[in-house]
Amino acid sequence: CCSCNILVPPNVSGVKGKYVTFPLTMPSSVQVSVLSWFKVSSSGNNNIFKWATYELQLGPLTSADSGTYSVTVVGTNMDVELGQTTLEVLDPVAEVTITSSLNEAVEFNSTVILTCSAKGSFLTYKWLNGSTPVVADGKHLMVNASQLFVAGVFRKDLQGPIYCTVQNQLESSTSPAFSMNVSYGPENLAMMKVPDAAFLKKDSNLTLSCSAVSSPAAELKWFFNGAELPQKGTTLALTSLEEKHSGNYSCVAFNSKTMRYAALQAATVLIIEPISGTNITAPTSLLIAGNTTVNLTCKASKGKADSVTWLKDDKPLMDTNRIVYTSDKTTLTIITVQKEDAGNYKCQLTNKMNSDSSIYTMAVNYGPEKASITGPSKVEVEDTVELKCIAPSFPPSTYTWKFNDTLLKITTAEYKIEKPVYSNSGIYTCEARNSVTGLTQKATHNLKVKGVGELNDQLSDGAIAVCLFSLSFSLLLF
Repeated sequence: CCSCNILVPPNVSGVKGKYVTFPLTMPSSVQVSVLSWFKVSSSGNNNIFKWATYELQLGPLTSADSGTYSVTVVGTNMDVELGQTTLEVLDPVAEVTITSSLNEAVEFNSTVILTCSAKGSFLTYKWLNGSTPVVADGKHLMVNASQLFVAGVFRKDLQGPIYCTVQNQLESSTSPAFSMNVSYGPENLAMMKVPDAAFLKKDSNLTLSCSAVSSPAAELKWFFNGAELPQKGTTLALTSLEEKHSGNYSCVAFNSKTMRYAALQAATVLIIEPISGTNITAPTSLLIAGNTTVNLTCKASKGKADSVTWLKDDKPLMDTNRIVYTSDKTTLTIITVQKEDAGNYKCQLTNKMNSDSSIYTMAVNYGPEKASITGPSKVEVEDTVELKCIAPSFPPSTYTWKFNDTLLKITTAEYKIEKPVYSNSGIYTCEARNSVTGLTQKATHNLKVKGVGELNDQLSDGAIAVCLFSLSFSLLLF
């Protein structure tokens, strides 16, 4: 009789070129007397396998080994156990490779399709980015069995390494690593100035460096005030700078694969020449108070000033109704110069690099102004008489003296009589003359010479006036 025990699984798979074992599950109650394996043939000519163990092992397998296999077990009690299974011989997984729909890709623009090819039977596919499984999101990343779709590829999507693992129920194989360069950029431009200063001295050197994130490396062009320069590359070296090199320098990057440009905000370079050779230009003619308008112009032989400061006698010179400046303050005009305008004028030119100055001493010719004579009006004989003629003037006046209209041989401002006599009484006249202005001024002085003691014996003019007043008052009482 035959039992209904399950001796073998219904299906068994094996790989071509390898061995397969048919597992046999024997009931514990069965004591085997005879065990036979055979392959069932449609022609009825079954292949009989004599096998010493319960399990049958075949190999190396070929496609012809596929089919139905039976096992018969006869127990010691003459009971018969039958089992049957089907062997499927699979082609081995081999030659796993990844191919791309594009040889090169541009970030954001390209859609890349990776196809995994392999030999074998009943294959399934798995995509890995490095060691991480690729997760499809339905938009950017999509997986369709042996194909991986990357829409609007990002630069890191295919840096990988990308692997494709192909497997069936018996074995698996992984492709060689795949990666693809994705062109991107240019972006993140940066510029560096050496030296990094707000302004540079004339004749100094400057190096500008430009960098950009780009694949492949971007072509870098340089522009000065919007005009392209012949120099190209990451570095722009400028030597022996002049003021004409002041302006805006910019860097533009171009990627020939992405066909994209990127420009960097311009860097401002200011070249300044130090100020030197400052000088004040002034009239060469003589200045006469009340007659002349003066222009003082301050300029430097080298360098350009940002500011101009004027001082007189080390104090700031302010605007007045007679002192005016040009808009750039380089020229100072004094309208109808006066004697008070004489002094030291200092012009100071300043720029961001340094300061330089010049001093001009202004002399104003004037006078003589109103003359006067100082000295006693009454003296006693043998007293010393000192008369002084005062008449403010520049240059100092020359003097002549007259006594009672008679010219004296005195040409100084002081006239001294050591021991006057009665004949020295009279009218003294001083005449002051300025040889530049051509003006003269006169002053007179009345001198009376008295005898010794006469000035003390006589009442003073004030005492005489008091006496006269008292006498008049007395007469009124009578």
